[in-house]
Amino acid sequence: MDAVALARVVKGLARGEGFALVGIARAGGSAYGDKYREWIAAGKHGEMWYLAEGVEERVDVTRKFPWAKSVVCVGMAYWQKSDGSSQESVVSSQESEVSSQKRGMGRIARYAWGRDYHKVVEGKLKRVERGLRKAMGEEGAGLMARVYCDTGPVLERELAQRAGLGWVGKHTLLIHPRHGSWFVLGELVVSVELAADEAEGDHCGTCRRCIEACPTGAITPYSVDGVKCLSYQTLENRGEVPGELQGAMREAGFLVGCDICQEVCPFNGRPLVATEGDFLRAPVAELAVGEVLGWDEGAWDEATRGRAFRRVKLGVFKRNAGILGGTT
Repeated sequence: MDAVALARVVKGLARGEGFALVGIARAGGSAYGDKYREWIAAGKHGEMWYLAEGVEERVDVTRKFPWAKSVVCVGMAYWQKSDGSSQESVVSSQESEVSSQKRGMGRIARYAWGRDYHKVVEGKLKRVERGLRKAMGEEGAGLMARVYCDTGPVLERELAQRAGLGWVGKHTLLIHPRHGSWFVLGELVVSVELAADEAEGDHCGTCRRCIEACPTGAITPYSVDGVKCLSYQTLENRGEVPGELQGAMREAGFLVGCDICQEVCPFNGRPLVATEGDFLRAPVAELAVGEVLGWDEGAWDEATRGRAFRRVKLGVFKRNAGILGGTT
């Protein structure tokens, strides 16, 4: 099959796995290479040391995989209401914060409500890979491929933009022009040439809602200071949360992650609702601050098993809960 026919096959396989967004980018150097190097040099990655390793491989996938010719980029919707209904309206940040705080609850960023998305997306992409090999017949035996989801040496948002899935917004998240930004992304790097899609243009315009709503001022246009970001502080920082950020953390009410920049984005007014069963099964939208403070290793293990927020270890969970509860 030629590049057009193979691209059609791959897209059909990906949609069959439940990916709402599918596109193809040519493997090669990133247009964001210089900006990424500047971001690292400014120390905005904080303690995320892995982001500073293999920079040249990260900004050009062919540096690590010389055989790479195409990258299949996918997006899976994860937005859902906290009560499990499918009503397509975003709960306002202010309403969520007030409700949670009154009940002594700490909010969980939406991407982490269901089963660990890394495992879900990677499993589906491996099935897409197997389907592509089968469709290629005898040539499929020689196919080289790698699967990623929020890991590995790829700038996934930039690749997704090149693949036509959306554009990288001022808050640095990928935004689809109709469906917004409530997606987890994944990539299938392959050694076969597939017909590439056209890149999506920027539609942020003069909007500054995400910049103005960020409780710590971490966002400047098309850049985020990771050290100031509440997602970084609640997930990546293993030490003390700086005193000047603790008040913002209490005001936002997030125990794990932060969704504020997405909640205020006008493109998220009518989000695409999640359909993946692993995301919808027994969602955890919030946790009781008092209970977290009383956790031991066994309670932490039970509460986090199989979920994306398991990477937040017991000590960090209790530190975050102490800040929200005003005991720290």
